[in-house]
Amino acid sequence: MKTYNLVAILVSGFLIFISCSPQAEDPVIEAKSRSVRVKTIASRDLPIVVESVGRLTPNREVVLSAQVSGILMQYNADVGAKVVAGAPLVRLDKADYALALKEAEANLLAAQARLAAIKSNYERTKRLLPDNVITQERYDQIEAEYKSSIAQVTQLKVMVAMAQRRQNKTTITAPFGGYVTNRLVEIGQNIAVGDPVMRVADMKTMRVKIYISEQEYVHLDKDDLVEVTVEAFSRAPLVGQVDKIGIQADSRTNTFEIEILVDNSDFSLKAGLTARVAIQTEVIPDAVMIAQDTVIFRENSKEVFVVEAGNLAAAREVKMGRVDGSEVRILEGLMPGDTLVVEGGQYLKPGDKVVVEQ
Repeated sequence: MKTYNLVAILVSGFLIFISCSPQAEDPVIEAKSRSVRVKTIASRDLPIVVESVGRLTPNREVVLSAQVSGILMQYNADVGAKVVAGAPLVRLDKADYALALKEAEANLLAAQARLAAIKSNYERTKRLLPDNVITQERYDQIEAEYKSSIAQVTQLKVMVAMAQRRQNKTTITAPFGGYVTNRLVEIGQNIAVGDPVMRVADMKTMRVKIYISEQEYVHLDKDDLVEVTVEAFSRAPLVGQVDKIGIQADSRTNTFEIEILVDNSDFSLKAGLTARVAIQTEVIPDAVMIAQDTVIFRENSKEVFVVEAGNLAAAREVKMGRVDGSEVRILEGLMPGDTLVVEGGQYLKPGDKVVVEQ
């Protein structure tokens, strides 16, 4: 019985000791910090650029045609030849035209000789008329003959000039300096009036035709900055100039035709090469631009993460605007000076503690 009481006392004492001992606190699990890279947002000017692709064409190009018929005797320039304004390119047989000119000149000389005799007679009768030596009727006949002779000489002078022009047209000349891009005839060929003989192009300045939408068209001016990149060359873009702005949209594509001029003083540019045109129509000042890959696309919104006080992540809903390369303009949601998360944002939740990596 004593043994049982002793055991009971010991057990009761142990229980009292346990109940009076301080309980151990549950361990606090701290949230793990996320590593991110950040960038401080700064505003910049955003150029608005219209881009399009076209092909280089000569500034001027004409097809030379025969104005008189004849046998082609000679051509003085071939494809690729450089020519100056007024240079003879093609010569037709002018023998028949030279004979016609001589005939016209001979007829003129005869008429001028007759006019001299008739004029002398007219002046003599004019002096005799006041003395009534001749009748008025006779005087009128001589005067009419004199005036008719003058008209005939004038007419024959015109015939001589026309014959001279026809003979001159047997030589076809370059209307301006440039290059021969095509020869369409051969020596000995019988050429008719209107037949094309050569194509000449002025390539000192090249032209690019592009087509732009109506949204881009309304911002375009002739003094806008233009850069032209020719894909066949690796050199820097060339400076261009807006030359012509179409005033009517194409009914099928609803686009406007724009013509750009590019200097080609060294004649390195050739017709038909592909050219990329960039026209800066305006500049948006103080635009907030961020990398496109920093934007997180939710079901109903677009978000980015920024780092706020205490190195805590905060989500910002943003409104996106114009894209410029790999960057996009933010219209709402961010301000210059905000610390934008540029790497690691896809793993964040609002309120997460972050560690900024350098």
